[in-house]
Amino acid sequence: MENNKSKQEEYTIKILDQLQVLFNEENENRIDIKELEDNANAGDFFHALANLAPTVVYGKLTEKEIGTLDFNHIANRLCFQNAYIKE
Repeated sequence: MENNKSKQEEYTIKILDQLQVLFNEENENRIDIKELEDNANAGDFFHALANLAPTVVYGKLTEKEIGTLDFNHIANRLCFQNAYIKE
């Protein structure tokens, strides 16, 4: 389990590093952080981040067409699977 945890941490750091680029002023695809102060925009951003984008990535990697609810089910299983921490 320790190996998985460090791999998960490695992936998390790499993903967070790339997400940070979204907010950099030099990035032509920049998202202005002030935009997210609007609740509707924040909701759209988090839906895209948590549901839409991961569904697309999953579909590309597995070559399966699934919807966001299907991916959400997969993500929930992963959360449950990783909720148990072995000491």
